[in-house]
Amino acid sequence: MNYIGKFKGVNGSFVTFELNEPFDTLEARRKAGSGIIKAFIEVQDNDMISDDQRKKIFALINDICDHTGYMFDEMDQKMRYYFRADTGCEVFSLARNKVTKEFASRYIEYIIEWCFKTGVPFLYRDYHLAADETRVLFLYLKYRQCFICGKQHADVAHVEAVGAGRNRRKIDHSKHHFMALCRNHHVEQHTIGMDTFLKKYKLVPIKLNEEQIREFKIGG
Repeated sequence: MNYIGKFKGVNGSFVTFELNEPFDTLEARRKAGSGIIKAFIEVQDNDMISDDQRKKIFALINDICDHTGYMFDEMDQKMRYYFRADTGCEVFSLARNKVTKEFASRYIEYIIEWCFKTGVPFLYRDYHLAADETRVLFLYLKYRQCFICGKQHADVAHVEAVGAGRNRRKIDHSKHHFMALCRNHHVEQHTIGMDTFLKKYKLVPIKLNEEQIREFKIGG
């Protein structure tokens, strides 16, 4: 039994926490048997991996398992091995207070990009975008997958109007914002207008520097 809660107060040796979910007294008594119900309290370091990050990692691994047929534990170990091999990091634990938030963010980004490279679909796209929206949208653009539906071979859409007849190879693309949109959503964007489209899908287009523009082969 594991519970997450917020510290509320202390009075001598009595410490009060407000739990995020109801305490299962029957299960606690069953585990304690004839003994006293005891608990271990660990204060979470705010610089260390969060529960939300851990949930995102496990959700991504589940997506991969659903696509590949691997069991969760096997795919979890495979992904950690791939990450260690590519980054040179040591064996790591995702338990509380074992790795930093920064490390967890890098690991989440690694798994997401691995999914893009291998064609693994995201079952809960909005959930994964919350990992680091700007970075993930870079990956959607890099791998030409629609910001909205995830469909592959998407168009690169300029938010700022390019203008009819202008040579896209001579435009300073670093001054523009971009989205990756499938043909259907690209047509919708032109039909209802950019402002309405962005509000409808709550999109935040991204800017690219010159190196990223070359890497993503935009305007080339």
